[in-house]
Amino acid sequence: MPEYLNQLLADTATALVRENFTGVRAPWWWERRLGGGLEVCQELDPEAMSREISERTGHGLPEVRRTIQEELGLEEAEPVVLTFEIAGETATDEAARMLAERSAQPEGLAAGLYRRVEEAVRAG
Repeated sequence: MPEYLNQLLADTATALVRENFTGVRAPWWWERRLGGGLEVCQELDPEAMSREISERTGHGLPEVRRTIQEELGLEEAEPVVLTFEIAGETATDEAARMLAERSAQPEGLAAGLYRRVEEAVRAG
């Protein structure tokens, strides 16, 4: 019989997240949601993103910063929080898979945003 997120005690939920959301460079944390679900939160620092993409693409920081602002709709280069929520009715094995999938790259929840900005910089 499958176990669901909303059935987990705090220590078990913590272990599930820590064992499956791994390898992300940016600061991240998780919270328990009403109904027993989980929400993973991750900081996205546009300035750090600018430096990383500039190094990877060979494009200058000012160009990358502008592209980030345009692509992500940011008015300032202040860090923002990205979130990913898993409902309490989700089976723990499915939740583990979802967490692992979203942390498969060092950029974590921001991996798609990094790709999008890199493509825009290269298309420039």
